[in-house]
Amino acid sequence: MILRTVAVAAAVLMVSSSPALANPLVSSWGPIYSADRAGKAKGKVVRDRPGSVVNGKLYDFPGREGCSWLTFRWVTDKGVKKHKTYHNCSGTKPLAFSLKVGYVVSIDGRLCRGTGAKATGRCSTWKKVGAQGG
Repeated sequence: MILRTVAVAAAVLMVSSSPALANPLVSSWGPIYSADRAGKAKGKVVRDRPGSVVNGKLYDFPGREGCSWLTFRWVTDKGVKKHKTYHNCSGTKPLAFSLKVGYVVSIDGRLCRGTGAKATGRCSTWKKVGAQGG
């Protein structure tokens, strides 16, 4: 009976110290502005298992012509390059997004202006959003 109690206690200790149950690492990114400062994006990167999630809001400021276009590009831990684009034409309401990127080496973001159909220019430079290890 004592041996069983010790084994259960050891198993509980191992599970409670498991990295999968540890608190996720959260870091802020942004703000990133379009070149004409008519759009803005900012948010957080949550690093946990299984990988990272980029959360944020994309703003399209009122009184400005066009839409805000936010593009993320990232490199996975396997060396695969990926990208995802969001756009907001509201002029008043920020667009909330959540992007699961998995395990990554780096994540960059760029904010441009454009029409409702495509980005047309007035872009920021690429800004670091997150990287492996923080």
